[in-house]
Amino acid sequence: MFSFSNDAEKKTFELAKNTESKKSVFCATQVFEPTTAIALYSLNLLLSSNFERALHTQRSVLNMLNSNEKFFLSGNDADAQVSISPHAQPYALLAEDVSGDFVQSVAEFFEVHYAHMDPQELCPFSFSGTLKIAGILTVLRKPNPKLPEGLKTPLKWLSDQISKDGALLSIEDNTITSLQVNNEEHVKLLDLAAGSRGLKLTEFAIGVNEAIASNIDYRINSQMNEGISGIHLAIGDGSSGYHIDFLSPAVSVYPEN
Repeated sequence: MFSFSNDAEKKTFELAKNTESKKSVFCATQVFEPTTAIALYSLNLLLSSNFERALHTQRSVLNMLNSNEKFFLSGNDADAQVSISPHAQPYALLAEDVSGDFVQSVAEFFEVHYAHMDPQELCPFSFSGTLKIAGILTVLRKPNPKLPEGLKTPLKWLSDQISKDGALLSIEDNTITSLQVNNEEHVKLLDLAAGSRGLKLTEFAIGVNEAIASNIDYRINSQMNEGISGIHLAIGDGSSGYHIDFLSPAVSVYPEN
């Protein structure tokens, strides 16, 4: 199911609540770009995805994350390390979670992630290093008058530049210190767009959707893109400021020991 407005999303969940038997994959198009062209692009990626394989890979990733605390990243010139807090719980979707009735966001099928949405709590992960970025995604769930006006245009320009030329992202102790495209720095734009959360990471995720690699278009602001096999990081929470995902495909995560 694809929703194109917040009202449609609300209505969808009301219908699901009152439906006795349901198996629904949900895509909230309106928080990315509510157009039929992008919905069709997302649908094509969805139809080319291997759900069974993705769920199987999620289990393997989950077992690795739960069995270790320190990891290094390799592939696509990644030079980074991440450590996970001992009691942190990753978000993952397994085959048994969808064996009966369900209504699930499409993103949950294709990633295992840690989120830091409450700034008053300790972050469940610690990340430092550099990554090559192939694309970004931007989400603002509703207008925020506290944000500077006109951010959408420069963010779209930045997304287009990254999809064309790539970017180099640098992080120190969970804080983005640099985002360079063709040696030009763009970290100030990120800081403005993310609002009160600033440049602190709010998400670390491992994507498991290998099947879409040949069909992905990083110019498109689609939720399906973030499931690409590799990793992605994010800043912002989507409410106090933009939630911005940084996609780094073909990167693998390995235990340090």
